[in-house]
Amino acid sequence: MDNERLEKRIRVLAEHAAPDKLGDILANCGRDDRKGTVIDMNNEIKKRKSPIKAIVAVAAAVALICAAGFIGYSYGHSTVPTEDAVIMLDVNPSVSISVDAQEKVLAVTALNADGNIVIGDMDFTGSSLDVTVNALVGSMLLNGYIDDITNSILVTVENGDAARAATLQERVTEMVSGALNTDGLQASVISQTVSHNDELSAIAQQYGISEGKAELIRKVVQLDPTLTFEALVGLSVNDISLIAASRSLTDSTVTQTGSASDKGYIGEDAATAAAYAHAGVSAADVSYSYVDYDSENGIMVYEVKFLAGNVEYEYDVSALDGTIVKYERDQSGSGLSISQNDNGDYIGEAAAKAAVLEHAGLSESEVTWTKANFDRENGVMIYEIDFITADSEYDYEVNALTGAIVKSERELRRTAESVVTQQPQSTPAAGGSASAGAGSGEYIGEEAAKAAVLEHAGVSAADVNMWTKCALEREDGIMVYELDFCTAGEKFDYEVNATTGAVIKAERETRNSGAHGGNGNGNGSGGAWQATGDFIGEASAKSAALGHAGVAEGDTYQMKVELDRDDGRYIYEVEFKANYMEYEYEIDAYSGAILKAESDYDD
Repeated sequence: MDNERLEKRIRVLAEHAAPDKLGDILANCGRDDRKGTVIDMNNEIKKRKSPIKAIVAVAAAVALICAAGFIGYSYGHSTVPTEDAVIMLDVNPSVSISVDAQEKVLAVTALNADGNIVIGDMDFTGSSLDVTVNALVGSMLLNGYIDDITNSILVTVENGDAARAATLQERVTEMVSGALNTDGLQASVISQTVSHNDELSAIAQQYGISEGKAELIRKVVQLDPTLTFEALVGLSVNDISLIAASRSLTDSTVTQTGSASDKGYIGEDAATAAAYAHAGVSAADVSYSYVDYDSENGIMVYEVKFLAGNVEYEYDVSALDGTIVKYERDQSGSGLSISQNDNGDYIGEAAAKAAVLEHAGLSESEVTWTKANFDRENGVMIYEIDFITADSEYDYEVNALTGAIVKSERELRRTAESVVTQQPQSTPAAGGSASAGAGSGEYIGEEAAKAAVLEHAGVSAADVNMWTKCALEREDGIMVYELDFCTAGEKFDYEVNATTGAVIKAERETRNSGAHGGNGNGNGSGGAWQATGDFIGEASAKSAALGHAGVAEGDTYQMKVELDRDDGRYIYEVEFKANYMEYEYEIDAYSGAILKAESDYDD
């Protein structure tokens, strides 16, 4: 945006905001016992050639002219004002505005380094909320934090009165939208209300973000557990919004006007073409493809999944330049074959949704879909269908060829109880067997599971900053509670038998210090441990990988085996070359299960 357009926009913002403050300023500057200078803002803007000087003129005129006299006029003859509400604005810069009951500003605080740049030397004390919001948005525009490429801003209102918070949310959203949607910029304003709590404050402080952004990320992760807080925390609000939109994630407590801009990225078609080219397949070869946004090591990627012949591909493609960031492929030769029905066609997402609604005894008007993925489970293609109702969360797996319900789980919302309503019904894949589950006993409940892990970890409930995961899942044929939590200095990852309460897995990692190897029973020298027995050893891990690949060790070269931690679990990374192919494996360090298998031609 050129200087002339920037100055035009700032002039619009100033004209919108100034009447609110100028009346008081002019009256105050005219008092005999006050001193001050009145500046003509329009003339000041005309004198300045650079946009940075323009914002200084407007901000100074609105916030600092006769500041000493005006502040005295506002608060000098009354009691000290108390905080009524906090409004947070997040783009990547994060700032918070504290106001009293009359919506006069008590303080504006930068929540990160970019927030300091936005505030600069401006002093908003005593200004109206309207003036302050307009000036801050103007500074974000001038400093390049909001533009056609990054057009999203998050508005969060914190107030103890829900009705008051909702009213403020609506008003501030209108202020921000009015300030941004000028001069052809189509902005996206995301807004929400939050109630202050120590848990949210601790997690925000831990990651150096606002409570508003922390709450937004937590909602997104709850809607799609394949995402993690750590993966999203470094992204801008615009990128988080793109990820949520691509996965159809919605929350009734979050409102959004406009759409997040994707102009800075290459687009789904280009990402898909890059993945096809790398895989050496043509579009005509592909029977199924799926694309959505994701984050990989803090950068935005397109996650491209597709099926060509008997090979399933999964690619992460840089959203900025189309670089292949990561890729995997499962070949029929690896034991993952695709069965077919009579005509070889999949039933389709709509039919899968209809099947789960019939099974649950619900109508479409009663549900909100939260997940609909096409995936492979134990060598069988399935639809993963998740949805929520007013009181429950449902998690289904449907055979993609026959429409049979493979798995069905129901969990009561806002309670700790989970009811498994259907055991697996599908015919097991070759070499596997259907499990009858954990037995007929009742589950111990989330609170009992939490108590078990806290006792095991030697941690009190008061020391827990945040429970990052509490979920009832099926693991190796039994139902378990997966419980993750953080203290001030450590991260914990547990699995608890949902029927007996026995601790199945326990991991502990010192935050901000790399995980160290141990003997697998808690006695290692580092900050991580597990309570599930000893590691299988490098020789066994290597043997498992070679057996899966169907390669004799004598035919290999450049063999490498390393013990590592990935997503909270210990694994052996096994890499080798044989017969003009490259192989990469991840092997569970305790069970020997193959977690990932990749092979590609040796270039």
